[in-house]
Amino acid sequence: MKIRLPALFVIALIVGLAACKKTYDDAPTVVTQVKLSILNASADTINIYQNGSRLNTTSAILPGYFTAYTNVPKGQQTYEVKKPFNVNTSIVQNLFSITLAADTNFYHTLFITDEKADDAFRTTDVFKTATTAVDSTCFLRLVNSSPGSGSLDMTFGNTTVSSSIPFKGYSDFTLVSIYKDASQTGLTALKIFNTGSSTPLYIDSVSLNAGTNYTIYTLGTPGTTGFNIGFKPN
Repeated sequence: MKIRLPALFVIALIVGLAACKKTYDDAPTVVTQVKLSILNASADTINIYQNGSRLNTTSAILPGYFTAYTNVPKGQQTYEVKKPFNVNTSIVQNLFSITLAADTNFYHTLFITDEKADDAFRTTDVFKTATTAVDSTCFLRLVNSSPGSGSLDMTFGNTTVSSSIPFKGYSDFTLVSIYKDASQTGLTALKIFNTGSSTPLYIDSVSLNAGTNYTIYTLGTPGTTGFNIGFKPN
């Protein structure tokens, strides 16, 4: 069979257009993302990396501080915790790597409590919304981020917010009234106890904002002068 040259050109053009159409019809690769916040409950100044890129947008995460939620790929992921560049030694000290298993929840916080991977942990952050008394209530939870501590309890005014929280443990967000047990100046006593004890390890007088979810996290070793708490509002 003899085919003229113009006919061959038309056939080639059709095949080429079909190939191009297939390429442009392919769906783009979509990476599903979740939100991760990094909380530094250790005594070190740190940075955190994923696949060689630093996640924190500030130059470093100071002790007791945390980052805003940032997008990270969904599924099992590995993170590297490092100290900042040391200008005296010209060294970036690697502390550890931690692999977090896949999780179906959207918001998480990664707690760094010291220089050991075994003492780092992740919380699932399921925020709540008040359906009544929105202008006079908020939500509190306790995260025990003090390595070597026993279980802890927390009260807000006369309300027990969290009970028997072990190291790396955390309670659900609990609805509290921000005015019910407040003083005339509008402050309410927030106390941390060893579980089963009536003697507070820590007492603070706080004024909280209505409608906010507060994570209260521990810093340092309970029973020592350095023991403290931090507030992470959402």
